[in-house]
Amino acid sequence: MIQQNHKSCIKRWTAHFMVLAITVCLFSGCTAKKEEKKETVTPKPTYEKVNQEEETASNLGLWTRAMGSVLIYINDGNPYYFGGYQTTEDNKEAAVRILSQSWNINSRKDLLKQIKILLVQGDRKEYVKEAKEMKSMSKKKLKTAMKQLSGDILIHYETVQYNWKKWKKKGLLAWDMCRISHLVQWGYVAGYLTVREAQALIEPAAKRLQKNFKSWEEVQNNWLDGYCLYADVDRTADGNEYVNRKTVYEKLRDNQTKKNLLYDDKLFTDEIIPLSDISYQTILEEIKK
Repeated sequence: MIQQNHKSCIKRWTAHFMVLAITVCLFSGCTAKKEEKKETVTPKPTYEKVNQEEETASNLGLWTRAMGSVLIYINDGNPYYFGGYQTTEDNKEAAVRILSQSWNINSRKDLLKQIKILLVQGDRKEYVKEAKEMKSMSKKKLKTAMKQLSGDILIHYETVQYNWKKWKKKGLLAWDMCRISHLVQWGYVAGYLTVREAQALIEPAAKRLQKNFKSWEEVQNNWLDGYCLYADVDRTADGNEYVNRKTVYEKLRDNQTKKNLLYDDKLFTDEIIPLSDISYQTILEEIKK
């Protein structure tokens, strides 16, 4: 039986930079910032075998599993197994619960709408807006404004600056795209999607990653930096969740075998092969009705 460790929704801070001051508004409760919650599961497949239901004629299954690997592993799933967990009744109930409590997704339609939101804007829309606001200020005014901040809100805007300096407009792109992988895999286990639909829906996200990055190392670093901004985590502090996630990625990367790569950089140069009988466009048409 799966036990869920559900934490309360993270408080979200928003702030608008002005000439010499910052007006900070605090909104408590559930917001657009929703952290994926931990599930305790016992994955049954052996570590280096993929789900036989995965469509191997397409490489979208490879994209999906690599994109969602770290969080699946943290949640005691098997990143070599499409969906992360076997589709048992217990795991189905847990997937339904995590989608409902963490994302307010309670149906197939809700799931498809959230995937569309991540494709169109995600957290990167607000990030770019904040980064441009900060960039428009003079160094003196920005320095004055930053001195008025402390705690999580200071970490937040320092992390906005860090992401912009490192990634510019690509900041949080992998963060949003990889969350689509989590949603389609949980959606599959929850019964909202078939395994083929779940693979098909990853195509536009995979194309975005292939266009903007050259390796899984880049993707994972962008995802980790995006997580820090999303959760207002100080990446320089010892023993935080950023460090934990980075360590998990490095463990998965170093333990993969040449025979069965979890992070195959050839995916960034090989053509993305869609499924022959189903497309993400057709599936997403459902939410237009």
